[in-house]
Amino acid sequence: MTTALRVSLSERLRELRGEGPPLPDELLDTEVRRIDLGGREPAIVARPGDWEALREAEALAQRGVPYWAVMWPSGLELARAVSRGPALEGARVLELGCGLGLPSLAAAARGATVLATDASTDAVVFAAHNLALNGLTGDVAVASFTDAVSALADGGPWDLVLAADVLYLQANVEALLRALPRLLDGGGEAWIADPNRNGARAFLASARKRFTLRSERGEDVSLHRLG
Repeated sequence: MTTALRVSLSERLRELRGEGPPLPDELLDTEVRRIDLGGREPAIVARPGDWEALREAEALAQRGVPYWAVMWPSGLELARAVSRGPALEGARVLELGCGLGLPSLAAAARGATVLATDASTDAVVFAAHNLALNGLTGDVAVASFTDAVSALADGGPWDLVLAADVLYLQANVEALLRALPRLLDGGGEAWIADPNRNGARAFLASARKRFTLRSERGEDVSLHRLG
């Protein structure tokens, strides 16, 4: 599977990156693991195996830091919350800033129609492959956070909007606050997992004026449900 996965990743990455320097080996040297996301079976997740080496390679190529390639605690907790949550058969689910796509995997495994978005072309390629590795179907799209919440609002309403650790920029806080009413259109929910950043406090202070808010506070990660 590793050779076939490398070839497939290489093809899709080259297609989306376009003309430019060769793909770094650090991006294609993948680690494939089974991760407990709270479902019936562990999920198969592929990601670059050596993040520090990938970060250095991308820096030399004058590309951004590949934060998407880290399995962040917020993403894991959000995926597990989705797995534990209500049935999603037939639900329309949008993930913002998907990274490796763990919450989208959990939603698709529960029968949802999923669209996973990220500003990084590399992230959406890995998210798409992770869906395929688990025998799941779903769509992915390259879109910056602000572009996604603005453009995809017109594709709503969505039954569930998922986002993990996205409130690290004030611009993201403001964009999400503006777009959520259109994304949900009064009928859905947004689940936001956050490692208790200052941006989350600002977001929640404004969001509770418009939405019903339920928060599960954790020492490392808190989960906020807005509906």
